[in-house]
Amino acid sequence: MRYQVREKLFRLGEDNDILNDAGQPVLKVDGKVLSIHGLMLVNDLTGAEVGRVSRKLVALLATYEIALTSGVTAEVHQRFTGPFHPKWNVSVSGGQEMEMSGNFFGHDFTLTANGQTIATVSKAWISLADSYGVDIAEGQNDLLVLCSVLALEAEQDRTQEHHRGEGPLGGLGGGGGLFGGGLGGLGDLVDLGI
Repeated sequence: MRYQVREKLFRLGEDNDILNDAGQPVLKVDGKVLSIHGLMLVNDLTGAEVGRVSRKLVALLATYEIALTSGVTAEVHQRFTGPFHPKWNVSVSGGQEMEMSGNFFGHDFTLTANGQTIATVSKAWISLADSYGVDIAEGQNDLLVLCSVLALEAEQDRTQEHHRGEGPLGGLGGGGGLFGGGLGGLGDLVDLGI
């Protein structure tokens, strides 16, 4: 199934829709931009919550927790692989592990599990300049994959705000984002000149 996701989803602090490939809304994302946890609520079209994504405050590298109302939980966490080839893992409750790799800033990356492609994220087939596509393989948990992609989008937005001195903390305590540590991590020490 293909979906369209808007870049900088949380910049304006408004609700944003995730669209199907026909351009029809299928989910609504409420980014709680003033929340220090970077909380995002994912709702169906009736407004009922179907999932939530939140940033862990204390982690060496950026980490997000996903909780779906179906009972599935996961953790999206950055792996230290060097600044030029970052990778993220999605650890799903029950033992499944997915890896995300590619060009995160360019929205051109894949999610794989056990050597199989789970989803592809790309701007190639989206005509809207401020959106990108998420193409999820049949039989996968679409909501889990979309929440994992939202976590990356939130971290990218957080990183950009941090480097501009914006955001709920005025640019303090972000630390590194896609390339560095979380609150209390190595990125914060570097940013503070320690």
